Amino acid sequence: MSFLRAILGRLGAPAHWSQGRLLLAGGLLVASVVTLTTGMAGLLLAEESEPAAVNLDSPRNSLDTPTATPIPTPPPSNAPVVRMIIEKLGIDAPVITMGVDANGIPQVPYNPSEVVWYNFSSKPGWGSNAVFAGHVDWTLNGQPVTGVFYSIRNLAVGDIIEVKLEDGTDYKYKVVGTEAIPDKDPRAMEMMGPTPSDMVTLITCGGVFTREAGNPYGGNYDHREFVRAELITEGQSPATDSRTIHGSRWEDSGQ
Repeated sequence: MSFLRAILGRLGAPAHWSQGRLLLAGGLLVASVVTLTTGMAGLLLAEESEPAAVNLDSPRNSLDTPTATPIPTPPPSNAPVVRMIIEKLGIDAPVITMGVDANGIPQVPYNPSEVVWYNFSSKPGWGSNAVFAGHVDWTLNGQPVTGVFYSIRNLAVGDIIEVKLEDGTDYKYKVVGTEAIPDKDPRAMEMMGPTPSDMVTLITCGGVFTREAGNPYGGNYDHREFVRAELITEGQSPATDSRTIHGSRWEDSGQ
């Protein structure tokens, strides 16, 4: 018991109290240093974690995200036209390529079942007017027969004309109008000219047939029947059902 009092007495003596205060002050100093060091480390980590400022006025460098390059649209097919299908009329006919004769007159096939695509017109899918022609009738081995385009006058707005190319490319066109134009009318040739959108123009003879001496075909019809159709994507409709093109009025067909 006296030993315990001696220890307590020494701890409470003035000299020993000063030493205790020095120890306490030293401990507080060490704690302060540790706290300051920890705070500085946290500050440095926080500064490193913030994103670097970007100067929007500076030129781009190789580390920037590259601008996406648009994928070019593939060019339209250059393959020959080989077939025309008009399901409504039961037409599934071969297509041949022709041009104009020495007199600048569009040539016509010698087979009544063939459709001709004129090489002076646009190719299907190339953004303008692809012109096709076929006979309305013909004389074969001395006998009259119907031609491949005999019934195109029965096409109505909205009917589908399908054009197939040799490489399997398949274009579908929707009829937008029909018109019968007198053979001598300049518009008959104008209808074979370019158009601002992707279309097909089908041509055959119509009206009254008159025999003409010296005509290699025996005579001539006094009108030309025209059908015009616009390229479509499946499920889409043409912009209009009747229109004026190159100054000629296209009325709804199906009369």
